[in-house]
Amino acid sequence: MKKIWFSVATLLLGSSLTFGYDTEIPDIFASEQTEQAAVTPESNSGLTPKRPQTAVIRAQQTAPPAPFVPVVSNDAYISETPRIAQAETAPMILAPTVSEPAVDANDAYIYAELDRLRSAVQQLQMGNAKPNTKKSWTTPKVAGRLHHDLFTVSEPGDLNNYQNKAGLRELRIGITGNGYDAFDYKVEFAMGPAGTVNLVDTWIGAKNIPGLGYFRAGHYNIETGLMYMGGSVNTTLTDFSPATCSFNLGRKFGVSSEHLFAKKRIRWIYGVYQGQSTNNARFIQADNQGQLFNTRLSYAPYYVDGGRCVLHLGGHYSYVNNSPAYQSISTYVGGNSFLASALTTGDTGVNSHSRSGLELAYQSGPLKFHTEAFFADFGSAGTARGTIMELAYFLTGEHRTYSLENGVFTGIPKINRPFHPFKCGEWNLIDGMGAWQAVLRHNYTDLGDWSDESGGWQHDWTAGMNWFWTPNIRCVFEYTHSNQIAGSHQDVFGTSIRVSW
Repeated sequence: MKKIWFSVATLLLGSSLTFGYDTEIPDIFASEQTEQAAVTPESNSGLTPKRPQTAVIRAQQTAPPAPFVPVVSNDAYISETPRIAQAETAPMILAPTVSEPAVDANDAYIYAELDRLRSAVQQLQMGNAKPNTKKSWTTPKVAGRLHHDLFTVSEPGDLNNYQNKAGLRELRIGITGNGYDAFDYKVEFAMGPAGTVNLVDTWIGAKNIPGLGYFRAGHYNIETGLMYMGGSVNTTLTDFSPATCSFNLGRKFGVSSEHLFAKKRIRWIYGVYQGQSTNNARFIQADNQGQLFNTRLSYAPYYVDGGRCVLHLGGHYSYVNNSPAYQSISTYVGGNSFLASALTTGDTGVNSHSRSGLELAYQSGPLKFHTEAFFADFGSAGTARGTIMELAYFLTGEHRTYSLENGVFTGIPKINRPFHPFKCGEWNLIDGMGAWQAVLRHNYTDLGDWSDESGGWQHDWTAGMNWFWTPNIRCVFEYTHSNQIAGSHQDVFGTSIRVSW
């Protein structure tokens, strides 16, 4: 019995100590809560508040230590211990109160943290949100191109003294953008041959104009053929075809209207422009600047697999009226406008003339066939014409992209295995061989016979290879054998490194 009474007394003593510890903690916690609230006002200034030290005490309060129960060897006592411990500790287990809890330092810390996190999330959402193009302009997109070319010209006896040429062929940087769900624009700068900086494409467009479709105004290319409208970034080799270089009209100031029909399979554009070609969007100062009317129609009757297989038909017509009269057409050594002029019509002596052309292209996966014909009619002064035929094949299976909206072939959508050098340990390795495209081209340009005995014809055969490292980086290798009237001929070797972004 003494042992039992001793055990009961011990349990009662442990319980009283426990209740005393629990009743003294709120006073300590309340005092520390008041001090903490006075010391940490950062939550109102947007800073992260310090976590109250009383959180440790609160954690201890919620889990009070178990009462001490001495261990004795009496079997009878051991059998009675569970019931005694349960009876003595039962009053310590309290049901949670349903009433509104009081705000303490822990609550203030949690609320401040939630406010800070909510503000941070809102700032991230605002920073990553895309501009509303119905109410503002999008962020301008920077684009450009960099072309370095090298050409070597060889001819028997150096008859015409044509010079080799190497250097920066083209450097352009521009921005494009759109906004208000209706407008787009482009501003592009180009470094000229003498180091001057010119404005090239500078225009603004508006879509869904009643009766006009897509309306554009500014300084941009006149649509004179399939290959020319693909742009210098997307030329098959180092330049447009020789006939394309001879018969295009360059950039001019003007306005145009574009229309799409039959699920974008048919595209029609017409426009009116200033008559003198500038290729520099600054100004033209002349009493009579002339006028030019241009129209182009393209049709894709066969278009499958996103343009991997496509048949393109098209044609264009331009009427030019200039004063003072100076109209001429030239050919170039090796068919490349980066080199010197080979043949020319000279001044035709007429104020107006017309130019036209036909387009045909077919692409089936990696195989692409392309042909165009060009005509220029100067009335009684004479005529000029040119044709090109081009066959291109991707040895690695890629294909060119075809744009229904513009009626042209552009770059490569993707490369199966992009060229990518890397280092593995002590070894330099290559991942992927890039895309390889073989090209064979024939060109014929006939400038006719003119009163000053200028003009004549030129044949060009070109074999080349494109090596695409990525869709935006490629190396070009080409060889051209060119023949002109009176037995003159040249062999031109060209290489180029081209980067676009």
